[in-house]
Amino acid sequence: MTRFISLLIVALACTGVAQSAEPSKRHAVAAEQTKPANLPVILLTGYEPFGPGKPANPSWEGIKNLDGQERNGYRLVARELPVVWGAPLPALEKLIDEFHPAAIFSFGQGGGYTIETLAQNKRGAIPDNAGKLPRQPLIVPDGPAEYQATIDAEGLAERLKSRGQTVRISTEAGNYLCEEALYTLEHLKANAKQPLTVAFCHVPPLKADAGQGPTTPETVQAFVESVLDAWAEQARPATVSEEAPAVARQQAADPREKEVRELIDRYFTSWSSADLLTYGKCFMPQAAIHMIEPSGRLVTLPLAPFLKSQQEAHRSSPNKMTETAERTEIRFDANLAHALVYWKLVDGERIEYGYDHFTLMKSEGEWRIVNIVFYAVKPSAADATK
Repeated sequence: MTRFISLLIVALACTGVAQSAEPSKRHAVAAEQTKPANLPVILLTGYEPFGPGKPANPSWEGIKNLDGQERNGYRLVARELPVVWGAPLPALEKLIDEFHPAAIFSFGQGGGYTIETLAQNKRGAIPDNAGKLPRQPLIVPDGPAEYQATIDAEGLAERLKSRGQTVRISTEAGNYLCEEALYTLEHLKANAKQPLTVAFCHVPPLKADAGQGPTTPETVQAFVESVLDAWAEQARPATVSEEAPAVARQQAADPREKEVRELIDRYFTSWSSADLLTYGKCFMPQAAIHMIEPSGRLVTLPLAPFLKSQQEAHRSSPNKMTETAERTEIRFDANLAHALVYWKLVDGERIEYGYDHFTLMKSEGEWRIVNIVFYAVKPSAADATK
């Protein structure tokens, strides 16, 4: 592995930290990364039954068998949430800290298959599974009155319908734990340190007929899988003919996106051509670079030693290394931009894939990188067998 392993070794050497670089260890790491556990994570959540002796909750029954599976290049992690007021926030915070998911799709029991698009910051006077009414009427005391769902619900619904799913868009999440989950998800996304996709869907009770016969754990799981596939299809880069109108609309809506994409293009082009002077100008002078090792350990470097490590990596490589952005997602928060870039690195026969999480700000009229978190997720098969 090039950028993620060998460059990390060089970077640490520049800061005076000794690292072992035995080939057998590097190859063992490469082999380990082919396992699903090293893929980026999609977190799935469902709820427990509504009390002792109550029927099984379809939201959990429909996702529990997906735990640990690989789908569309992601590892799926399924967890059950308690039906208790106030539980979603600490539970989801803990899961985010543990798994650092790229996306969270939460499900709950409702009247049918729906994508929820509005969460209000209030709790209904309904007892939870502990038999208690909410102690605090607001989900987040200092939070906004409501959150609009950030998922492209209409686009997702159309793709689900094309897959034969009966689904509708809803603005009534129910004032119970499902609405609390959606509000919590959007609150966590709004305050996230890296881009995060979140969504909440209701599924019908088991045995209920939601337009496609009796609901079973298998039919709910099929719906969840369709949601994941439809979202992955939305996230994939479009063809040139499909992409052009969408890009034009985005640029008309927010001209900053074009500027950020130009910076990201310059970032990858200058690195691939080993033009470290231009590459360095993509960063703020005080920028920090965070590299996540395959073991999960975080290493942070200031800009100067990082640039020196990149220069040394190009100098010592027997091949011309090139890196390209395969997919880019951009959002803006006030004066900051956040970009998630899925990249492909080619070093001779060796190919590596990974993610860059950028935070950018405008300085002296130009967008520049404040920090990056990057990690590799998938080496080539040839890489893993050497």
